[in-house]
Amino acid sequence: MITTISPRQQALGFGHFITRNAFGVVIAVGITGLAALLHHLGLATTIGLPILSILIAMVIGNAIPAPKASLPGLQIASRPLLRFGIILLGLQVTLGDMLALGLLPLAALVALVMGTMGFTVWVGRLLGVEKSLTVLIASGTSICGASAVLATASTISAKDEDVAYGVAMVTLFGSVAMTLLPMTSAYLNFGPMVHGFWTGGTIHEVAQAVAAAFQHDEDAGTVGTMVKLARVLMLVPVLLLVGALFNKGHQDASSKRAPFPMFVLGFMAMVGVNSVLDIPADLRAHFATLTACILATSLAAIGFQTRFPALLARGPRPLVLAAVSCCFVSGAGLLLALALFP
Repeated sequence: MITTISPRQQALGFGHFITRNAFGVVIAVGITGLAALLHHLGLATTIGLPILSILIAMVIGNAIPAPKASLPGLQIASRPLLRFGIILLGLQVTLGDMLALGLLPLAALVALVMGTMGFTVWVGRLLGVEKSLTVLIASGTSICGASAVLATASTISAKDEDVAYGVAMVTLFGSVAMTLLPMTSAYLNFGPMVHGFWTGGTIHEVAQAVAAAFQHDEDAGTVGTMVKLARVLMLVPVLLLVGALFNKGHQDASSKRAPFPMFVLGFMAMVGVNSVLDIPADLRAHFATLTACILATSLAAIGFQTRFPALLARGPRPLVLAAVSCCFVSGAGLLLALALFP
């Protein structure tokens, strides 16, 4: 027997969905709006909108615990909305960004990303850091900072506390690298190619890497931007690899196969669209702003549910892991840059 659902029943179901989730979504959007206002007023211009959102959310969430009625909406904002933001991130890169590097620099970049991932996971195991947090720090350091942490967290279903800690670590050491690498490059009188590859290939966040690359000159900035965007494209194979390996070790007794992260296909589709179509620069800029706002809202939802005692309970080992990982990618990236552009 086939049961049909009347338009009235559909409307009631949709209305129930809205009322059940609206409170939590409004909280996350409101925190993101506050962060955007601080940016607009010039009070926090040195911190990216997504990072500022999670910091504000953590402070508010620890002062005022999340009401029970807000939890469904916060889950919507921190999971499905997050995946949509990662999909839109694909509109910021093209296959041409990767191919323009040339075969040898591209191969070196792939080796750097995969080497940093493997090294960080190995050190995390030696230090006794929880596996999921280790993988988040590894992906954030290897690829593109907070965005990679969020994408990886969605792939392995990481806990909110791990996501918040991972974002904090890659932001902290990415900021340190953004400050120290240009200073070191200037002191050692590196050329634009070495400087661009080093900063673009090792600094965590896209904005951090691009800003550091352009501190040398326009040529270095162009190289650094190309290298960084090529690293972002590495997000796809890394997510597929991490999902397969991580979930293989976490299957339950029924041996159910972990679901494929469909948002990765969406990301790839957006990369394809951006590679084939000539999207105007101003429209791409609007999409970039929208992506940042969506990711900021997701981070606000995560931060609002994260408790400081849970973060402190992790101890100093994840901090040490993030520092060692940052030193490794910076050192290995410099050696590769000097070898490629003597």
